[in-house]
Amino acid sequence: MKTIRTLFLFAIMFFAMHVFTQQALAEYASSATQGLKIRIDAILDVLKAPEFQGDEKKEIRRQKIRDIVLNGFDFGRMAQSTLGKHWRGRTPEEKQAFTVRFQRLIETAYISKLESYTNEKVVYLDEQLKRKEDREYAKVQTQIINTDGTEIPIAYMMHRQGTDPWLVFDINIEGVSMVNNYRSQFGEFLVQKPFSELLKDIDAKNTSE
Repeated sequence: MKTIRTLFLFAIMFFAMHVFTQQALAEYASSATQGLKIRIDAILDVLKAPEFQGDEKKEIRRQKIRDIVLNGFDFGRMAQSTLGKHWRGRTPEEKQAFTVRFQRLIETAYISKLESYTNEKVVYLDEQLKRKEDREYAKVQTQIINTDGTEIPIAYMMHRQGTDPWLVFDINIEGVSMVNNYRSQFGEFLVQKPFSELLKDIDAKNTSE
């Protein structure tokens, strides 16, 4: 996820949340793929809507994205996974502080890339399911087709419990896991500096946008 192109592709897919309530999403999305498609279609509608176009509507457009992003991703699990072994030993307050900052980091890093949308096409290829105890897991394979015909594979790792909506807990773009990418970055940082410095570093990144 080092290139502008890959960052943009991740952004389009990452912020594909839906304005449906959690109950409605669970009712209408019987499969992980259906749930994903509902969310992606909804965010693309926002990006195309005339009422959200233009620089003067930027803050309204971005706030709408922020308002709906919480409904489709399991930020708690993602935050824990990105810290890996460093999650253990953290106080509840530290875990909460990190989770809040991590969520904002994702927003800060990728939200502006959404505004580069130029009618890329999303194709849904395959869905692999498995169950572990009382939870279902799905891997949804998709492709982004650029206007020049370039195909970018993107896989979503999703899970749900019972009849709850499907939630994304990792995204794999061209073979690179977002969670693993951040885990590597945070792990290298924490080898050299304390956890409190990591929080400050993320704060700095979040306020630089």
